[in-house]
Amino acid sequence: MKSIEQFTALLECGTEEAWSKTVFQLARDHGYEQTLIAIVPNRNMSLEDAFLHSNYSSEWRKIYDDAKLVHIDPIVIHCITRSTPLIWEPHVFASKQQREMYETACAYGLRAGITLPFHGTNGELGILCFANDVAPGKRFMRDALRNLPALALMRDFVFESSLRFAQPVADTIKPPSITNREMECLQWSAIGKSSWDIAQILHCSEAVVNFHFGNLRRKFDVTSRRQAVVKAIRFGLIYPS
Repeated sequence: MKSIEQFTALLECGTEEAWSKTVFQLARDHGYEQTLIAIVPNRNMSLEDAFLHSNYSSEWRKIYDDAKLVHIDPIVIHCITRSTPLIWEPHVFASKQQREMYETACAYGLRAGITLPFHGTNGELGILCFANDVAPGKRFMRDALRNLPALALMRDFVFESSLRFAQPVADTIKPPSITNREMECLQWSAIGKSSWDIAQILHCSEAVVNFHFGNLRRKFDVTSRRQAVVKAIRFGLIYPS
């Protein structure tokens, strides 16, 4: 619940600048000094035209953009084709060009990191990167795995809150109509209860709870129950307590 409360600040930012500063500060709070958010709102946009905010070195960003490294970057390739997080390790940068890219990035403090993809139901693609100037290895891997649940939750809040800036029309969307039982499922899920827990509380079967979450995913047009919770908070249907 503590994580949800701190991430709801992203939903309350009134300007794009305040929003990006909040993202960067939340990343620092979790131990990552450099952060990048890139969002391609629809399939018709090129990667170069992504909605992008980062506190990476401006010199590194210029090198990256001028050389069009987005088309060889294994992190971007991973995010386009997969939904799983990627913890950076040297072997990820397999080709000669990728190794040269990584060596240059290291000079700008991007030595180790973790990247979380986002795939929306309408073709949105998002990339959220957290990076540090520390040696990749067992210690970084251990810390990354420990932080991963909080960072995954942050990712959902980052992309939901970004819509007002990346897709301004999104703020005109009305919240869906949900039943009282669906509302209860959302509220219990928001405080970390599993399907089994909710079934015990509501005196029903897990199958019934999962049925309600299936309806909620469809109504909110999302792919996970956590994304449904984030959208419900954004619409003011439920509140973290």
